[in-house]
Amino acid sequence: MQVGIKFSTAIHALLCAKFFENEKVTSEFISGSINTNPVIVRRLLGTLKAAGLVNVAAGVGGVSLAKEPKDINLLEIFNAVNEKEKLFKIHSDSPKACPVGGRIEELLSGHFLRAQTALENELKNVTLQDLLDELAR
Repeated sequence: MQVGIKFSTAIHALLCAKFFENEKVTSEFISGSINTNPVIVRRLLGTLKAAGLVNVAAGVGGVSLAKEPKDINLLEIFNAVNEKEKLFKIHSDSPKACPVGGRIEELLSGHFLRAQTALENELKNVTLQDLLDELAR
């Protein structure tokens, strides 16, 4: 299992927006910190703006957080850049007559749901401010 890099890239962009708030933080600026193409950062910022996490000024105006860092948790960021569906998918094409295949969804769904809930709870407990505090140490 792997969570896509959009999640860590989004966190990186948000950290830049706050950490360098006294400078003009543009997509080009952020892309230099991430080492990626500014177009990728602009798309990501559009997603984060739609989620209410950043403000983006037109042109070269810059990027700023839409909320205080203490009010942005990692789950919000995760949900902003990932599709809102189950983290674990269970294959559904097993023969129902098979003693394993016929019950695989029933066997796994509760365990998978608890694992996803644990991940979401962990992400909910870490704020952007927590990461900024760690960065300052």
